[in-house]
Amino acid sequence: MNHAFHQTILHESSWCEISKSAIHSNVENLRHRVGQSVLLGVVVKSDAYGHGLIPCAQEFLQAGADWLVVNFAYEAIKLRQAGIAAPIYVCGNVSAPQAPAVAHPQTRLAIYDWEVAQALAQAGQAGGFTVPVHILIETGTHRQGLTIETALELAAAIDQLAGIQLEGIATHYADIEDTTDHRFAHQQLAHLQAAEQAFRQAGHDLKVVQSANSAATILWQQTHGAMVRVGIAAYGLWPSKETYAKVLQTFADRGEGFIPHLKPVLSWRARVVQVKPVPAGGYVGYGRTFRAPYPMTIAVLPIGYHEGYDRRLSNLGHVIINGMRAPICGRICMNMMMVDVTHIPNVTVGTIATLLGQDGEEQVSAEQLASWMGTINYEVVARIHPSQPRYLLDDLASETLFSSDFPPAQTPVQTPVPSERSARSMSLF
Repeated sequence: MNHAFHQTILHESSWCEISKSAIHSNVENLRHRVGQSVLLGVVVKSDAYGHGLIPCAQEFLQAGADWLVVNFAYEAIKLRQAGIAAPIYVCGNVSAPQAPAVAHPQTRLAIYDWEVAQALAQAGQAGGFTVPVHILIETGTHRQGLTIETALELAAAIDQLAGIQLEGIATHYADIEDTTDHRFAHQQLAHLQAAEQAFRQAGHDLKVVQSANSAATILWQQTHGAMVRVGIAAYGLWPSKETYAKVLQTFADRGEGFIPHLKPVLSWRARVVQVKPVPAGGYVGYGRTFRAPYPMTIAVLPIGYHEGYDRRLSNLGHVIINGMRAPICGRICMNMMMVDVTHIPNVTVGTIATLLGQDGEEQVSAEQLASWMGTINYEVVARIHPSQPRYLLDDLASETLFSSDFPPAQTPVQTPVPSERSARSMSLF
């Protein structure tokens, strides 16, 4: 842990730390995988998977990402308002009324609706530029997208409009990260390739054909196309245990493949706000679901399910305090939780607990939290509440990156990521 940094934020009771060195290392690993000829798109939707939209977007670009990928129009608008000029791809739904606000010559939009195409064309004409769009192809996920025949009809209609231009086609895999049997994903890729052939035969000049998410980027070079859309892996988390198993299996069977060294970007910490004894037989928390089997000492942390620490972790999870595991006692409350520190020396008010991340030799990973919760690592980080301040730690100088193509790191600086809570605090001064 960065104890010097922690002394600069004594006013914070809980916070997240975002590692610049981990971001740069992950991007370098992914760039090594796809090469220089493939566009590296990094997904920053959902507040950058809970890591903080604007600072993470800026840092991913500094680290070498080519495009940013978001889901909603408002996310693209926020990035532009922050002064980000890089290409942005909006992979989710954009409605016709949103078109004037999101239209931009460097903002690509996923499209499957004629009304939206018309609205984007009008916005492009009004702004004096052309809006690039990517038609989504239905290949088996049955979420967004069109059949090849319907997609070709939409493409032909778009060709007749000014202010809009078909730049590419895209799809999304249904289960590539959920299994080690990728026959269905292979079928989806084949369907996308058939769509590409049909589009080119119809005279459409496709500059970008894209389908690869994190799992596909890691597993199959043939999915990379002109661009990859890497999400969870850019934050140092594996898409799934099945993806990791497939990577190891491929390497073991054929002595080939790509095994990225991913570094988790986010750590989540809180300060102890009270230390108190519990007598043998005493109850802890709502519902009296925990009863002390012997005289215990518990620590109270100012984190609960409102802040994003899941209630399913009640009487199940643990945090790390002074390099030792502290089990959760009782139910997770809305804004606090209690942990057993009977066995941990030197715990006082202000001692730091690690909810997610590393402290000494111990670590709580997003995967471990997800397994306790019965969910996926994506949800663990994405649901950390915006009220939790995100601090971007300039720890580049202390880390060895995947390559040495970066300029010399400057003196470490901790940059607070704006949050709902910090914004309220700043407004008081």
